[in-house]
Amino acid sequence: MKKAFIIIILSILFISCGALGSASHPTTTFYVKNNSNETINFSSTVVVFPMSRGPLTRNFSVPPKDSILARQVDFKKDAEPQKWFLEFKIFPNDNVKTFDPNKAENWKKGVDSKGRLIYTFLIAE
Repeated sequence: MKKAFIIIILSILFISCGALGSASHPTTTFYVKNNSNETINFSSTVVVFPMSRGPLTRNFSVPPKDSILARQVDFKKDAEPQKWFLEFKIFPNDNVKTFDPNKAENWKKGVDSKGRLIYTFLIAE
């Protein structure tokens, strides 16, 4: 009985620390790429854990012909990348064609040198 109790306690400890089940939520990196000749500004709102902190909105500026790291999180393997944020607002720029971040096909999936998942959103061209 004592042995079973210890096993249960250790299992709960491992689960709460994320040691078990982490394969279904691997570290995923989200980049935003700007292929235009203009600086593109956007804001995104994401859920922050613990959820008691509420959503977090950050403003970004992507220089011309460059990309930025927008977020790195433990992301559910089968989740769609556009659902990573609650809101994604691109600030208007009349000289540039922008793409819709709410469409999954606008997020290109890749893998980094360590085998971790990467999503890149082409914001403008």
